Order: sequence, then C-alpha cells, then structure tokens
Amino acid sequence: MDMSGKRFGELVARPQGLFVYGVYDAMSARVAELAGHEAIYVGGYAAAGSRGLPDMGVLTMTEIIGHIKFIAQAVSGHVKSISQAVSTPLMADIDDGYGNVNNVIRTVNELLELPNIGAFHIEDQRYPKRCGHIQRKKILPLDEFLGKLKAAIDIRDRINPYCKVIARTDAFSAIGGKRDERFDGDINEAVKRLIAYADIGADYLWCEFPDPNQLSAEAVAERVRTVHPDIALAFNISPSFSTESWLESSLTEGVLNEMGYKLRFATYPALLSAMQAVLESAIEFKREAIGGLKSLKNRVAKTPVENVMEVLGVDRYLATERKYDPYDTEK
Repeated sequence: MDMSGKRFGELVARPQGLFVYGVYDAMSARVAELAGHEAIYVGGYAAAGSRGLPDMGVLTMTEIIGHIKFIAQAVSGHVKSISQAVSTPLMADIDDGYGNVNNVIRTVNELLELPNIGAFHIEDQRYPKRCGHIQRKKILPLDEFLGKLKAAIDIRDRINPYCKVIARTDAFSAIGGKRDERFDGDINEAVKRLIAYADIGADYLWCEFPDPNQLSAEAVAERVRTVHPDIALAFNISPSFSTESWLESSLTEGVLNEMGYKLRFATYPALLSAMQAVLESAIEFKREAIGGLKSLKNRVAKTPVENVMEVLGVDRYLATERKYDPYDTEK
C-alpha cells in the first residue's frame, strides 16, 4: 500500500506544520523537489493555466487525472540522492469531483490508483466549478455535498486509508451568501459547513477566503476549533490575492500556524514564476539571441537546474538501454 498519506500526515502533525508548494507540470515538480520541498501541490488552476485556459471547469476529470499522473510518476521515479530515495507526497486537487456522487466515486478511484497521493481536496462548489477567486461561484446545498464528501471518504477508506481527505468550502464568498460586514463574507455558513465536514470524517478543513485578512482567518479558526479542537486547518497562501492585499496583511506562516492552520500551501507559484522567467528571457532573446542565451546560461550556472538532462534523468534511461538493448554498444 502507498504510504504517502502517512508521511503527509506526519509532516502536518509537526509543531511547525507543513507548507506545500504548487507546481504546474512534471518538470516544475522535479525542480520543487530539488529546492527541498517536502510535499508538492498539484492544482486545477495551474493545470488549466499550463494549457492557456482559465480555471473555470473547462478541463475534464480525465484530463486532470492524466495531468496528476504525469507529475506523480515523475516524482515517484526521481531519486533526489543515493541516500534519499523517498518519494515526495502529492496534495491533489479534484475540484468538485466533476459531477454528482457517481463522478466523485470514479474520480477518487482513479486518483488513488496513482503513486504518491498523500492527500486530495474536494470542494462544495456547484459543477462546473471555478477558481475560488473568480466571481460568481455557486455552492451546493449542504446535504448534497455531504453525500459527495462521504462517498470520497468511503472510497479512500477502502483503497488507501492513509491518504488524507481535505474538505473545502467556498461558502465564505459564494453567490447568495449572508455577508458579515466585519469579515466581508458569510462566515456563519462557512463555519457551519466546515464543522459538518469534520463531523463525517474529513481529515483537514479548508475555507477559501477572498483575501489574506487575518481577522477572517482567525475568526474561522476559533469557531471551528471550539467544536473540533484537534483538527488541522488548511490555508491557501494564494497568488490570486492582490499585491496590495498581501502588502497590507499581517499574516505570516507562523501566525497561521498558531491559529491552527497546520497545512499551508500556495496553488500556483511555479506557474507565476515561470511566466515571469519566460517573459524576461523572451525579451532578452528578442533583443539579441546569442546575448540572451549567454545571460540565461549565466543565471542557471552552478544551480541544480544547470544541467537539464540531469534533471530529466537521461542517465537512468541510458543505463536502461545499456542493460536491455543488445545493440546499444554499436550505437
């Protein structure tokens, strides 16, 4: 049985909790490993963005599972060093489960066939869902989502009980909510839902906030943990929050950890970083190609990504050819 979920849970349970870095493809996952990240987030926003699409329910379940599969296999097959061949656990996004309860069952079944799935999250948005920071998101009635969540938990229990289930609510800023002016969101509905999700067995709870407001995060944590004092909360350190809101926010990882947000993650920093890096490189190459290449080679020199073939594991493939291909020595 895959033990990635056990490892993921141990990391979250530490006094400092866990931060999970969001990647957009297999290569960025390997680079995140090289940087020393202990777990990797595979999200729908980055999956859609890497295809030039918005995170608005455009990708199908099959496409998302295929996307996760490439990353899971890349991480599983990548040995960080001779003495440390432990695979990095993944935290996977299965959106709303891609339909009704039958779709959820199929999605979780297919997800848990993959290696290295330490945790996955499912949300209470109405299908087709959208990024939590795009306007006009709608949520399901509570009892309908509880059925979907219970189905996901039951399938998890049957296939791999070590894997962690993260229940997400978008009630705080969904259409039709009763906005509390103190928190700029429907905190009562969000808290009610999180407590209900914990009641039926969710391992971790995630309230999707519209901004990094400490008052809102603190209030949700206090109210939920009054009922479930030992449950770990999840917080999205989102690149979608505006630059201004982050500059004004007093949140830090330490502050969040003290509140009970033991699981912290950023959904698409690798995608955003890649966009900026490609923009800079493309401008330099447009100005003068050889000069642009020299500048790029200087930037990557003496870094873990200097040798792309090494990062891709070309040596392992060549070794396989030498072992099994009878004509390899003639090439």
